[in-house]
Amino acid sequence: MKVRLIILLFIILSCSLLTNVFGAAFLIYNQDIKANSMGMAASASIDNPSCVFYNPALMTEKSGFSVLSGDIIIYPEITYKDPLTNKSYKTKTGAHHIPHIYSIYSDSNTGFGIGVYSPFGLSTEWSNNWSGRYNIIFAEIKTTFINPAISHKINDYLSLGAGISYIKSSVTFKSALNLTPLSDGITRLSGNGDAIGYNVATLIKLPKDYFLSFTFRSPVNIKYRGKAKFYLPAPLTSNQTGATTKLTLPFLFVTGIAKKMNNFVVESDILFTGWSSMNSYRIKSDNGIADGFYYKDWHNTISWALGVNYKVNNIVEISTGYMFDRTPIPKRTLGPELPDSTRHIFTGGCSFKKSHFRFNMGYQATFFNNTRSHMKNMNGKYTGFAHLIMFGMEYDK
Repeated sequence: MKVRLIILLFIILSCSLLTNVFGAAFLIYNQDIKANSMGMAASASIDNPSCVFYNPALMTEKSGFSVLSGDIIIYPEITYKDPLTNKSYKTKTGAHHIPHIYSIYSDSNTGFGIGVYSPFGLSTEWSNNWSGRYNIIFAEIKTTFINPAISHKINDYLSLGAGISYIKSSVTFKSALNLTPLSDGITRLSGNGDAIGYNVATLIKLPKDYFLSFTFRSPVNIKYRGKAKFYLPAPLTSNQTGATTKLTLPFLFVTGIAKKMNNFVVESDILFTGWSSMNSYRIKSDNGIADGFYYKDWHNTISWALGVNYKVNNIVEISTGYMFDRTPIPKRTLGPELPDSTRHIFTGGCSFKKSHFRFNMGYQATFFNNTRSHMKNMNGKYTGFAHLIMFGMEYDK
């Protein structure tokens, strides 16, 4: 009874943390502490319930019931240097949470699992008086995936997995309105939408303890319905109108190869992300006053990850890794709503097992390449860095 109560409280805590998130481009591949500590090179070797996300075919590599939950906390800082005034502006800092929870049950041939996580998200906030306030003050996209999955071991060399995801999403965007000689007004657009997606996966066991994986996560088309509100200074009158837009979350294809050597696991993954789905988007409003077309021209990207896990003994494991994460955003459309750049990611972590419980912790340092936008009127220089701190717990029975 005590164990069940602890698990229930941990689940409630994790679900309550589904708040603002901050992502790369806005894919958040940080969906488990151990996987993250291995540089997110985990699709062929992850041995905990987060395989629901990384590769559901791996569920048959475990037997019995297990549940895992955790929170990855991001502390980002982005700086923009205005080329006209040489003044620097920083995004508002604060903790951004990426909670996740997974549970699986499997025997030697078939596995069932479910995950709740947020693989796409963004939250960027600038001060109300910064030089780019007429482009953006605040931008946020949230997604929550509920992903049941199943796997089956075809034979000793091949396992297959698949899942279906229900996605709930919301978007919010705020910018200042230039009403000179009056004080600035504020535009706020917000909306909600949902959709269905799927994921499929394969695990192939090769000779000499090599493991090869292929996973695919489908693109997701989301239609958002909400409101555009205009907050105007006197003597003008504030008003609002209904508004809609559509976004397509990209597909994600990952292949990985892992090698098991005594107490070591070494893995390398390649991620191909279909960011060309973000070519453009259009906002339509009921009365036409908030209509707009936004050309982005994002391109598909290939990123690379390498990770190592070492089992010190039956209690302690340590991990480290690196990811080269390429931005999909061309400089001509690079804007302050997502001041993204190619980054170098260094990770590390450890876990401690006690009875049926395993306690996980990790750290990630993300170094953004300095980049200059070619966007009209916002062609300044962006620099950035982010700390990630991770805590979680797993229960096996």
